[in-house]
Amino acid sequence: MKILLVFPRIEHGAIIHSDRGSWSSILFGYPIITLPHLAAITPRHHEVKIINENYEDLDFNEPADLVGITSYTMTAPRVYELADEFRRRGRKVILGGYHPTAMPDEAKPHADCIVLGEAEAIWPELLKDAEKGKLKPFYGPNPNFDMAAIPPIRRDLIRQNPIAGAVQSTRGCPNQCEFCAIASFCKHGVKQRPIKNVVEEIQQMPNRVFAIHDPSITVNPSYARELFKELIKQKVHKGWVANGNANVLGKIDDEFLDLAYKAGCVEWFVGFESVSQESLNGIKKTVNKVEDFKQMIKRVHKHGMAIQGGIIFGFDQDTPDIFDATLEKMYEWELDAVEVNILTPYPGTPLFDRLEREERLLTKDWKRYNQVEVVFKPKNMTEKELFEGTRKVAKRFYTMPNVIIRALRTFAIVKRVSAVLPAGTNYSFRLYYKRDFKF
Repeated sequence: MKILLVFPRIEHGAIIHSDRGSWSSILFGYPIITLPHLAAITPRHHEVKIINENYEDLDFNEPADLVGITSYTMTAPRVYELADEFRRRGRKVILGGYHPTAMPDEAKPHADCIVLGEAEAIWPELLKDAEKGKLKPFYGPNPNFDMAAIPPIRRDLIRQNPIAGAVQSTRGCPNQCEFCAIASFCKHGVKQRPIKNVVEEIQQMPNRVFAIHDPSITVNPSYARELFKELIKQKVHKGWVANGNANVLGKIDDEFLDLAYKAGCVEWFVGFESVSQESLNGIKKTVNKVEDFKQMIKRVHKHGMAIQGGIIFGFDQDTPDIFDATLEKMYEWELDAVEVNILTPYPGTPLFDRLEREERLLTKDWKRYNQVEVVFKPKNMTEKELFEGTRKVAKRFYTMPNVIIRALRTFAIVKRVSAVLPAGTNYSFRLYYKRDFKF
């Protein structure tokens, strides 16, 4: 069969489809691995093509027996539009990803079948059924698959490769944060690929810098430690960024951080979420201790790595004074970059279910579920206060002088050419927030 896999265009984020062809999309474009991964587990007697709408136009007349489209919540309206058009032209359409998994009954009228959850255990069965003309309406979820059986992604099918590549070594997260979709999507806990397989894939990657696409590589420090050691042993001289937990990075032994640096780490993304301990306790992220954040950041800097923080506004415990308090801490902690988001209750999460029960959802226009629009009623401020407060933080933190100063400081901390990755994030975020918050 001819199989067409489609990644829909993104309207919100650091790099979006309208940035196509710009130098920032080339330097800071975020690599996708979902569809190249799906292609890798597709038997080779099938012909697979991947189209990423953020880099190229989609031809609805593309010859295909099956069209697979992955969907986030904010891309769901575009995904349904694409699916409907392909079906009008006689194509069989499969939808999968976070949103169809959370809202299968909504997605089904737009598709011939829906893949629920992760595809590893069900994709081969689905393809066999498709060859026989007997597609079932739903497949999965089935979390019973072996991470050791996952092959390297089909990088040969990525036609618009940004400077940064990507790889995944673990999947799933043990934390049960109310707002996070990962635990709802990955119901098997944490699974790990054999370290040998991960390192071999990194070695084959053409990119000199890459992201480790794990929810958090520090949830199993012993596994991460062995991965670092193997990267050093195999002399893999590439720079990389990864997600890490504040409580682990702040308290783990110095050897772990030294190994991470020697293995090529230039930046950790840490989901601080809030500078308010009350807010952290409210979302059940009690492993995060605000009082420890500053020392953790200082410690990671001392070991030659940058810190990009994640901050979310709109928790029930947040009041209008949270914005100035956050700005003060961001400067005090000397964060190298910060992703500033408005709390978004994604379908499938406990947060969405609770806010729906409390009749606090303002809309189910999914394209607005983009982390820069307010789609629910905040508890201790108005919708306008939440939006304007978040906008103020982004505008003040990402002035051009601040961007330049932080970039220079990041190069001084990391002392590597690959420091361009975390340093450049500042400018990328400035463009993003200027566009979406209109300042």
